[in-house]
Amino acid sequence: MGALCTVLGLGCVGDIGDAGQGNGSGAPNASGVGPRAGGKNSGNPSGSTPGSGSGSGSGAGAGNGGDPLAAGPMPVRRLTQREYENTVRDLLGAAFPAGVDLQIDSDPVSGFRAPSVVSPLEAERLRAAAEALALAASKNLGAVLPCTPSAPAEEAVCARSFAETFGTRAFRRPPSSDEIERLVALYQSGRQQLMMPFSEAIGLMLEGMLQSAAFVYRWELGPGTPIREGDVIRLGPYEIASRLSYFLLGSMPDDALFGAAAGDELSTSEGIEAEVRRLLGTPRAKEHLAHFFEEWLGLEHLSDRSKDPTLYPEFTDALKEAMLAETRAFATEVLFAGDGRLGSLLGASFSMVNGPLATLYGAQSPGGQGLSRVELDPAQRAGLLTQGSFLALTGSPDGSNPIVRGKDVFLQVLCKELPPPPPEVPAPKPASEGVTTRQRFEEHGTNACATGCHQLFDIFGFAFEHYDGIGRYRTTDSGQPVDAGGTVELDGQSHPFDGARELSELLAQSQDVQRCVSTQFLRFAFRRLETQADAASLGTAFERFAGAAFDVRELLVGLGTSRTFRYRSPNPGEVMP
Repeated sequence: MGALCTVLGLGCVGDIGDAGQGNGSGAPNASGVGPRAGGKNSGNPSGSTPGSGSGSGSGAGAGNGGDPLAAGPMPVRRLTQREYENTVRDLLGAAFPAGVDLQIDSDPVSGFRAPSVVSPLEAERLRAAAEALALAASKNLGAVLPCTPSAPAEEAVCARSFAETFGTRAFRRPPSSDEIERLVALYQSGRQQLMMPFSEAIGLMLEGMLQSAAFVYRWELGPGTPIREGDVIRLGPYEIASRLSYFLLGSMPDDALFGAAAGDELSTSEGIEAEVRRLLGTPRAKEHLAHFFEEWLGLEHLSDRSKDPTLYPEFTDALKEAMLAETRAFATEVLFAGDGRLGSLLGASFSMVNGPLATLYGAQSPGGQGLSRVELDPAQRAGLLTQGSFLALTGSPDGSNPIVRGKDVFLQVLCKELPPPPPEVPAPKPASEGVTTRQRFEEHGTNACATGCHQLFDIFGFAFEHYDGIGRYRTTDSGQPVDAGGTVELDGQSHPFDGARELSELLAQSQDVQRCVSTQFLRFAFRRLETQADAASLGTAFERFAGAAFDVRELLVGLGTSRTFRYRSPNPGEVMP
């Protein structure tokens, strides 16, 4: 590792990108209000001002207004673990090697996966991964080499060609002449000093590429000087191509996107829009964008949840995985086979289930081992928030939990902010015969030290009282009829509801929610919080979203063609051209 860092000039250890992440504990305090792993902000990676105040809406970028010529920051950051694994898959045509313990993500402040600070341990994991990948690739060079030398004199020429062609794909832009010379020198060192055969020397060069800052970091610098336009810098075609691919595919650009960058087809919003629409039609986009919903709602942490086995014996690892698969398949069905609308994501009465899930939902089993589309009882199920994944994640080990469910809706679906909780908040009273969960938590919310927070979000959680700790529908709780009604404040107005289905309909129609979803997709695209410099771009993307009856696909087009996607503000200390 040290030798490669010396040869290639790598920044092997240090802070990369989103430093200062959330504490990642995921542990609620006694009232259940503490941060959940992967939840909304407990810090600010970009050093910007992300919001407009506690409970005020979805942050600085959520509304219209803002400087139309501004653009947000583009901090240097490392590939997340999923991006790394996807990029390796597409670059080498091979699965990530088994037995390599990568674990390079941290709990992000934006609510979406982000890379951790690169410690010596993280650097060692990246080194081990590069070594294993290069070793495997050197055994099948025909899959990566652009040439097949037939004589020793042709080997050096082939190695240089490999540095140029494979380097373009690995670095997501053409390597500089200096980078090529360093890579060729590494190859020559392997051949002449270490007496490696050709295949192993190529493997050494490949290992060097995979440890290079140009591969590991998400900063796709173009071959020329940054182009300044006013107070911002216009991104080059390879920077745009990489931004698009990691936003929509979670991986490196495909061949067509590389071709668009090389042909300067990404210099206009029309050219970018054409690529966004093309990418949305690829299988990789379907796979990647389904993960948005997992990260947005924190569903990746479902595997860590445990339940009382005497109450929920069916809550097995297999059921947890089926719940996550359901949400991914449902989102894919709506976005790519359906109308793509937010109203369907939050209100559809069908889902993608297997036998155990059908049993949980009281529906007819579709048969077979996989997931199938099944119509559910529309009085009981309405989109994402009534699926087992969300309800089991936010339920208690022994029942429902209106505090956690309400808090997640308040933070993740409405993008509201909470004041810091007081240091001493008593736990709700334990369950007792004849007392419903709602009655216990309503009493808890009247504590003087709890009213500042709980009056903001508890009411959203009470809407889900028809669902037990794993999402099974119920009509009674502790022998009494379930009370799941109330009145919520949305868009500055009061709206009565009775149950999660009616609440989901209100949420889908709320501009607060519609703007929040726009903001969440921006955070997903950039892996950072929004800033005031993003406000105008987010506003124009929202207008496209609204103009298309809140079709999420049009929101993605709007974000991909926005100014804050095509430009960046200068970084601190950067010398402007």
